[in-house]
Amino acid sequence: MVQRYTQLCPVAFGAGAVSTTGDVGKELGFKKVLVVTDVNVEMIGHSQKVIDSLTEAGIATVLFNRCEMDAPDYIVQAGADLVKSQGIDGIVGIGGGSVLDTAKGISALAANNVTISEMLDFSRKMIPLENPSMKLVLIPTTSGTGSESTIIAVINDTKNHEKIGAMTPPSFAIVDPELTLDMPKEITVYTGMDAFSHACEALTSIQPNPHSDILCYDTIERITKWLPIAVKEPNNLEARENLALASNSAGIAFNDAMVHLGHATAHSMGANFHIPHGIACALVTPVILELTAPVYPVKVKKIGECMGLTVNVSDPKEIGQLVANNVRQFMLQLNVPTLKDLKISREQIIGCTNYVANEGLRFLCPVSATNELITELLGQIYDRYQ
Repeated sequence: MVQRYTQLCPVAFGAGAVSTTGDVGKELGFKKVLVVTDVNVEMIGHSQKVIDSLTEAGIATVLFNRCEMDAPDYIVQAGADLVKSQGIDGIVGIGGGSVLDTAKGISALAANNVTISEMLDFSRKMIPLENPSMKLVLIPTTSGTGSESTIIAVINDTKNHEKIGAMTPPSFAIVDPELTLDMPKEITVYTGMDAFSHACEALTSIQPNPHSDILCYDTIERITKWLPIAVKEPNNLEARENLALASNSAGIAFNDAMVHLGHATAHSMGANFHIPHGIACALVTPVILELTAPVYPVKVKKIGECMGLTVNVSDPKEIGQLVANNVRQFMLQLNVPTLKDLKISREQIIGCTNYVANEGLRFLCPVSATNELITELLGQIYDRYQ
């Protein structure tokens, strides 16, 4: 089988990389930029670093700090309206996954003469927009989403209570580990487990490739080693560098190989219960590894070995159980909450079946995800991690 692998955009990686934003803006021909962020990132001062670098490069800026969790459609619309009214020619997003997805959504919507509802409907039907997205630079302040190197922006359709994936490629990514120093423990854990889930699903989708596989195994090793250290030592720059690299690598990997049923399930949990995406991804990952082990026993075994687990069994089902339980122990070590902790009942989580069944990502799972199987898996998420 011939497989293709790509990298969407250049990446500037390293401590202090945010100071090169102005240089990148000049490379891209920016004259006036919308800086997309949220109030928390603004209060910390990270967005000001971007503004200062752009200003020094002679590029005018307009600040848009209204981003909210889960990138709601009405915020994307507000940002696009501002772009059009202010004569903006470039966008820089700095923040966590929701900020980056919002910036992506703005870049696509502002370049086209449609409303956000129409854009999401086109995405739902997989109809491309008439015009390409605006030039876009993305700067993550967490280590999990990998959105700075993926083509997908996940936008929350608040009218239909759905998360919709819109195709919006970035032009350039700036990954500066110093921006993640002092990140709260809980956010460090949830974003780290988000990247971990990206690697696990990219390895077990129906379209993996050797480039993605290499990046995924490296991601799992780095997160297993460095995530607990970053939780205990928030200012450990070496830990932050490794997690930032792992997150970016996982994003590059799943941009080709794609995630699948785990993320379809996580999206349903986010849409229905509004829990952080990284928590949902963590909760579903062990179940997905058990499900896919019979299809990819060698890969799932290697996932366990990358975590330091000795796997002395050859039966695929046993491999899946051992590795899944190892992941659950890792989650317990990091205090990832259970569904019970989140006040979500077994009946409520099973109630997500129809949402998952209608999510396109489920078709990228190597095991046919019938409604009956989805219901069973949702119950296992509740039963097997308590």
